[in-house]
Amino acid sequence: MQTKPVIIAGAGIAGLSIAYELQQKGIPYEIMEASSYAGGLVKSLHIDGYELDAGPNSLAASPEMMTYIDQLGLHDQVLEAAAVSKNRFLVRNDQLHAVSPHPLKILQSSYISGGAKWRLFTERFRKKASPEGEESVSSFVTRRFGKEINEYLFEPILSGIYAGNPDLMSIAEVLPMLPQWEKKYGSVTQGLLKNKAAMGGRKIIAFKGGNSTLTDKLYSLLTGKIRFNCTVTGVTRGAEDYIVQYTENGNTAMLNAEKVIFTTPAYSTATAIQGLDAALASHLSDIAYPRMGVLHLGFGAEALEKAPAGFGFLVPNAANKHFLGAICNAAIFPSRAPKGKALFTVFVGGARQEQLFDQLGPEKLQQTVVKELMALLGLTTPPEMQRFSEWKKAIPQLNVGYAQVRQQIRFFEQRYPGIRLAGNYVTGVAVPAIIQAAKNYS
Repeated sequence: MQTKPVIIAGAGIAGLSIAYELQQKGIPYEIMEASSYAGGLVKSLHIDGYELDAGPNSLAASPEMMTYIDQLGLHDQVLEAAAVSKNRFLVRNDQLHAVSPHPLKILQSSYISGGAKWRLFTERFRKKASPEGEESVSSFVTRRFGKEINEYLFEPILSGIYAGNPDLMSIAEVLPMLPQWEKKYGSVTQGLLKNKAAMGGRKIIAFKGGNSTLTDKLYSLLTGKIRFNCTVTGVTRGAEDYIVQYTENGNTAMLNAEKVIFTTPAYSTATAIQGLDAALASHLSDIAYPRMGVLHLGFGAEALEKAPAGFGFLVPNAANKHFLGAICNAAIFPSRAPKGKALFTVFVGGARQEQLFDQLGPEKLQQTVVKELMALLGLTTPPEMQRFSEWKKAIPQLNVGYAQVRQQIRFFEQRYPGIRLAGNYVTGVAVPAIIQAAKNYS
């Protein structure tokens, strides 16, 4: 029987979810959180009647996620996305183009050239390859579909999800089904057509008052001890358990624990496990977390009329804009903005454009983005509400070479039973994936 509490490093969505699962099983735990609040990147703000999310803006409503929401007693707090949320747009030549992920509908779109459509149509006749080692997204997609499909479809989509660079990202990590389909069917498009039912879009949801409603509820249900302003700085092996070193409000201390679960970012976890496995710590430190900005813009009725009727739009790097894309919050969740108003969440930076912060500075960058967004949508009246949030280290990049890191993590956990790595660089970055993975750590 376990008597010492499980130490959980981090009180973001992963740490809170794992603590909740442990609590359900009657297992004692203690959370150590470096900041002064719970929730991590899930952070909601309320300004002048606008509901803003500086982190995740929506969630995929899988059956497991909806069951979890019911279990937490949050069913009446769920917002279902409007029907237009299925509409997605991409920018080319300063125009918005409606784009469907279905190959046949892409062939009918004016978004890509005739040559790119031909490459897409003939992909099923292209011989499959067996590249040595990990392959990047750009390498795989260009090989199967050509350069234009990579630059104008895959690059903006992956920038929207991971704020990543497809030249560096591992196809096996971020889009594993594509190489699997190539191997199984000899064609990615054949795989997509054969699996289109399973690939059907899931319902999109959010929470009333902002998505921190979810993390606030989890936090309120926890009865275990949570230490804020408390950082795990090291772990060493004791005679029968582990010795956890930590700093709390500037004071250094230690305690003994049988189990330690790290939900912290890779670079923070690296520091803590340095004494146990310097090689793994080095690899974790190398995982890139690009700088990102989230710009919330509230507009009057003009923008509500001119905004695209859809989830939002993404911007290819080739479009030469200073932002990655935008979510049309008021179109998909009308309660996010006052009646008759429009709200956009605009994403800036990421692996492709991280240098813009230093080149322009935050204020000039915001001005440039607002100007570009207004020109793109044909707006004449400036925003009435503007809020900028910056994440110095945002989303972990699963680049080529990460397969080796994943293997090293498995070896580490086998060598040190009782220590688990559960950051989103392991579980995946989507909130439902993180919550589902929490069951594996309890």
